[in-house]
Amino acid sequence: MSRKKLKILLLSLLPLLLLGFLAFRAFENSAAYYYTISEVQANGVSEQKLRVKGQLVPDSVIYDASIPLLGFSLTDGDAHIQASYRGVLPDNFNHSEEVIIEGTLNSQGELLVSKLMLQCPSKYEGEE
Repeated sequence: MSRKKLKILLLSLLPLLLLGFLAFRAFENSAAYYYTISEVQANGVSEQKLRVKGQLVPDSVIYDASIPLLGFSLTDGDAHIQASYRGVLPDNFNHSEEVIIEGTLNSQGELLVSKLMLQCPSKYEGEE
């Protein structure tokens, strides 16, 4: 293979390698492992993005609309975890039974939520 053909081949592969690297980095930053609340409590997972599913603890919701800051507690039946979300209170938050949150654990053991998702099973239950 001549030098000219080799240069052309390398220059044509460079954008593909760059796109592959960028796609890998984007996936790496968006990936979050599912943890139970008991696992988070036991392992003290910190400095990494994690996703937790739990049931909203009744009467644990504190919302300050002036900041806006939402504080609440989740449980999996065995363990509890405090969470705080900086954002607007979702309309059906108090009616949801299960909450899925993504975020990081701070040094006090509180989850700093970056993404809040609600599950409202009553919407999907069949009529009786």
